Amino acid sequence: MLSPVGRSPENCWRRRELVGHLSGPYGIPNHIRCHTKGRAMIEVPVLVVGAGPVGMSLGLLLDRFGISSLVAERRPATTVHPKAYGSTARTMEHFRVWGIEDQVRGGGLPPNSDVISWCESLSGPIVALTHPEPSNNTPSPKSIVAQDVVEEALDHALSTRPRVDLRRSTQVISFQQDSEGVTALLRHVDTGEEFEVRSRYIVGCDGAASLVRERVGIEMEGPETLQVRATHYFRAPVGHLPHVRRVVGFLCRPKGRPALDVLGTGPDGDRWRFIQLLGDGEEPYSTDHLIDLVREYWGIPDLKVEPINVQVWNMSAQVAKSFRRDRAFLAGDAAHRFPPAGGIGMNSGIQDVHNLAWKLAAVLDGSGTDALLDTYETERHPVAWSNTNWSVEGFDRIEEMDEIFHNRHDDPEPWRALLIDQDRQINCEGQAMGLIYAGSAAVVDDGSPVPPHDSRYYWPTDRPGARFPHMWLDAAESESTIDWFDTAFVLVCGPDATGWKAAGEDLAREGKMPLLVKVLPHLVGPLTLGHEGAALVRPDGHVAWRSQGSGAPEDLVAALADVLAGAAGVASLALAVRG
Repeated sequence: MLSPVGRSPENCWRRRELVGHLSGPYGIPNHIRCHTKGRAMIEVPVLVVGAGPVGMSLGLLLDRFGISSLVAERRPATTVHPKAYGSTARTMEHFRVWGIEDQVRGGGLPPNSDVISWCESLSGPIVALTHPEPSNNTPSPKSIVAQDVVEEALDHALSTRPRVDLRRSTQVISFQQDSEGVTALLRHVDTGEEFEVRSRYIVGCDGAASLVRERVGIEMEGPETLQVRATHYFRAPVGHLPHVRRVVGFLCRPKGRPALDVLGTGPDGDRWRFIQLLGDGEEPYSTDHLIDLVREYWGIPDLKVEPINVQVWNMSAQVAKSFRRDRAFLAGDAAHRFPPAGGIGMNSGIQDVHNLAWKLAAVLDGSGTDALLDTYETERHPVAWSNTNWSVEGFDRIEEMDEIFHNRHDDPEPWRALLIDQDRQINCEGQAMGLIYAGSAAVVDDGSPVPPHDSRYYWPTDRPGARFPHMWLDAAESESTIDWFDTAFVLVCGPDATGWKAAGEDLAREGKMPLLVKVLPHLVGPLTLGHEGAALVRPDGHVAWRSQGSGAPEDLVAALADVLAGAAGVASLALAVRG
């Protein structure tokens, strides 16, 4: 596991001075200036508030586009609490492209451990297990890995990226927007030193109690508190037991004792979390009580238990009414909060910024219009509601299963039916990868039928708005089509699409917008573009336009222009995730 990388404000200043005026493929100069009005002034294209997984992912993405950002985080280091749990295949695909997949996966549970165990005792017998998710549709299967590992990997990656100025122990105090940008006042938590940041845009990745959301006046919709829970994080060396590292966690429901959700953390079977439901006025377990419970539930009276910390939190089901207010954007928990059932909260936030980053890059470069930025909300807002509703459904399912668990011997059919149904929650490849931005103004909709959404199963398609499918490009299965999509539009051509290939190469030579041309060596995937067709794929991996046969080069030019103008789709978004 990687160690957190500490960076003081002084070190960040020095590093920024060294890279002063770097610019990337989108041609954005990165300036630092000092004013003599009592405070330092930094000028940067994007100010990111919050350095959890979402904020750090945005900083990393912007750097890959050649754009500077200042990422402000009030905490002094990466989290010491596991928090979010599990990276979906779609998130792991991003980590693959960013070069951190192995680091993240190495800190998680073994492969195929995405299984839930129902039991009355952690030492057995195991009453029932769910089934692991298949992984034929991705080069990077999901990883059961906790947020602390993800943050450490991202923090380490950012330490090598010259355009990311990560300021820890730094709090955004206030900001004001005008027609040209945003001026923010920041303060170092320990020293009280203040400085100002002038940016074109500000992105709130600052969590449930988002300052950015509060200052721009965006309200949340949905219940703020479904439950109050305490997560007890501790060490207990039980990795020698053969069953403990093959499951996401245990839903332990002993008769006459409190129900506990017990989650494994890390690859060694020595770090765990007890999830305690708190009633009105109830306090988290004391240290002594926790140790007694751990020993009792594992059935090992002399088990060495070392409490690490405890975190009390609200389970919510809320989505912000808007994800944008002028030059301010919301992402991650600042924009949406789900129950943890299914584990897609952090993943949704990373998909948010993956959607937003390329649009910010295009607008900052001048190749995209402000209307393109509006498509961030029109595409991601319905996804947030779909993920919220799906997570609530999973939470309700577990609540229902709790009620019939102890009656499973007398009436086994309801128990069996719900257990099988729980695979819909654990196996969520469709929810993670199957969304289609049908009707988006950043997608040239060809009017083809929108496949029905299935949260459990992902059905690959190259329809405009969908994630372009994964196909292995070599017999050794080392290169995937997913690897193509990073910081440029990609024209994916069929094996015999010589006309589209030539048109794409001509457009790429003009250099107005990063464009790569790739030719499929075969059509073994579920593609409809055909041998002579092509698909224009956005940097976030979603199909922007498709031709199912040969066509005129000007069609490609018009499609790219419409997408960058945010004028390609119809007025309202019919997102295929509501099924």
